[in-house]
Amino acid sequence: MYVCLCNGYRSSEIEQTARAGGLTCPVKVYEALGSGPCCGTCLPTAQEIIDDAHAGRSAKISAALPLAAE
Repeated sequence: MYVCLCNGYRSSEIEQTARAGGLTCPVKVYEALGSGPCCGTCLPTAQEIIDDAHAGRSAKISAALPLAAE
């Protein structure tokens, strides 16, 4: 599932990058993927994915992004 529409980042990419790099901050994960956040709408969802990754849970998105409904 796409999490960041501005950069085209998927939940799996965010999860894998956070785990591999031991990263806990969405901005650092995005930088490791090649760019920083743009509008920031995705940051709460990205943080949830990162927290789940470090807690040993698979990413489970609890809410859809507002932009996804547009």
